[in-house]
Formats: sequence, C-alpha cells, structure tokens
Amino acid sequence: MSDRSDKTVPTPETPGSDDDSANGDTAAPGHPTAATEAARTTPEDATAPPTAPLTGEAADHTNAPATGPTPADGDQTRVRPAHPATEPGTAHGGAAAATDRPAHPGPLHPEPLDHTAVLERPNGTPFLTAHGLTAAGRQGPIFTDIALTASLGQTVALCGDGGEGRTSLLLALTGRFPFSSGTLEVDGETRPGHIRRRFTIAQAGPPIRLDPYATVRTCIKETVTVSKGAATRANINAWLDRLAVNVDTGDTFGFLPRIDQIRFTIACAAAARTPAIAVDDADDGLDTAGSERVFDALRTVADAGQLVLVTCTRSDPPADTVVDLRAQPEPTATAPHRRDRNGGHR
Repeated sequence: MSDRSDKTVPTPETPGSDDDSANGDTAAPGHPTAATEAARTTPEDATAPPTAPLTGEAADHTNAPATGPTPADGDQTRVRPAHPATEPGTAHGGAAAATDRPAHPGPLHPEPLDHTAVLERPNGTPFLTAHGLTAAGRQGPIFTDIALTASLGQTVALCGDGGEGRTSLLLALTGRFPFSSGTLEVDGETRPGHIRRRFTIAQAGPPIRLDPYATVRTCIKETVTVSKGAATRANINAWLDRLAVNVDTGDTFGFLPRIDQIRFTIACAAAARTPAIAVDDADDGLDTAGSERVFDALRTVADAGQLVLVTCTRSDPPADTVVDLRAQPEPTATAPHRRDRNGGHR
C-alpha cells in the first residue's frame, strides 16, 4: 500500500501469538530473548539436557503455527513483490530488521522458508468434524447428509452452483446457520457460540461483506474494530504484503479489481488470528487464472496454520478436501404451497 512504502512491515502474526504488537521487541511465547535467557541460566541448567521447545497457545487452544511460503512467482508480474523485511520466518516471530524499501526494487532473493507442517491435535483429533449435516427450508432441502473432516493447515472447498446451498453450508460449519440433523464439532466444541469464535468470516453473501463505497483505509479500521483489536493494523499490512496485494489506502474498495477485492478480504481475515477463516464466492467474477491466484493466497493462509473453508463454483479447486454439492440427491416433492389464515405463506 502506498502509505506503507517507507515503513518496515512486520511479520504476520499467526494463531497462537499472544503478542498483539507486530512491531514489538518481545519474543514470542516459548522463545525468550537472548538477554533474558542468559540472565536466568544456572550452572545446573547449562549441563541439563535440552528440552522440547514450547509452543504458544491462543485463547482458542490452538498451537502457534510456523510461517508458510511466499506468494507464487506468477503474482509478481502484476503486483509489487514483498520486501525481504516483510517476509515471515524471523527468528522469534518479532519484527523484521528496519530497512528502507527502494523506490524501484530489483530482483529479490529472500532465503527459502520451511513449509509449515499441519498442526497435530491430541490423539490425532481433527479440528473440524461434521457427520450427517442436513438443513431444510420452506422450499425443501438446502444440503443433505454432509460428512466432513478437516485439520488446521488445510483448505476445504465447498463447490456448487447458485442455489445449491454452498453459502448456507459454509455458515453452518462456522456456527452461523442452523441445521436440522447431524453433528458438528469444532476444536472440541459443539455449541454454536463457541464454534463462531473459532472462525473469522472474510465474506459470506450480501450480509457479510466490506462496504464497496468505503476506502481501503476505512475497511482496515473496521476490521480492527470488528475483531476487537485481534487484527492489528500492522498485522493487516503484513498480510497484504505477504499475499502481494498492492492497493492504496485512499482507493475505494468497490473500484478495486475483483482479484484485489477478494485477496484484500482474505488478508484482513487472516490478520484476525483465529484458528480458521471462511471465504464465500472465492472465484466469483474471475477467470481461471484469477481463480488460481486466489487459491494461491488461500494456500498461503493455510500454510501459516489456519483452517480455510471456501466456497466456489469450479468443480476442480486446488484444495485438500472438496465437497461437491452438485452430487447431492435431488430434493423430494414437498407439500403444496398454501396460504395461512393471516395471509402469509407456508
């Protein structure tokens, strides 16, 4: 973003970080600074065998993931590549070293990053498990007998055409849409209110979207407010750089190219640092190349350790798990439409 060109962008914080300040000098949980470690080291400690590294734990009881790879090289042809100082993977999750970004950066060759492994849960328990999820409305079934298992660090695509219930299923899996039968467990929780706190919705239907007439600056402020400070401005900026989203804070959100609109919302959702995010209509209004770039961004978020739920119209998305709603059985005949005595419909 243009007003960030002369500032050092911090490493994006990922779920499990207790430090909301992306620019602070405090080491991440389980990683004390060198000065602190030296001060409290005793002769007995010096001869003791090494212990396993500690991992941070967020309020939602998820382990702190490592950082993922940088955006695909194909993105660099249309957007400004991230500066090495913005690349994730610093020693202790703190801010990168302060450097001035040149006006016309040359080819950058940051050190390769290790691929983030999928976080393991106790006894191999998946983060999300759904069995036999079924929902119906006045016009008949919305989705039927959905079974799904997903872990942190994975992408799950819900595929279908308009009217096949993909948005309703997305909201049901995030605790925001009632289902008539079946079971849903997320991070060991079955109560909708607790499930909702595990997810950040990037966009979902008309009700959950950024204001198209607001500026990018306003959208960032709203994201910080809605997340109650979990998504800091510094972390949003870091995710924008990481996903190679090159926008100006004065731009009107609705006038941005469709590819930038979607990736901007993904960056804002990832910055909230919840264990999982959900993105509706990820490939809406995009060609095949644009869709691939969006899924590259989603993969980057998943590689940082978050579970990504996404809906799309394409039947072959590059996801770890694909639920094709087109394969659902045809709805059965329903009772004839009648009016009740108050003039309403039933």
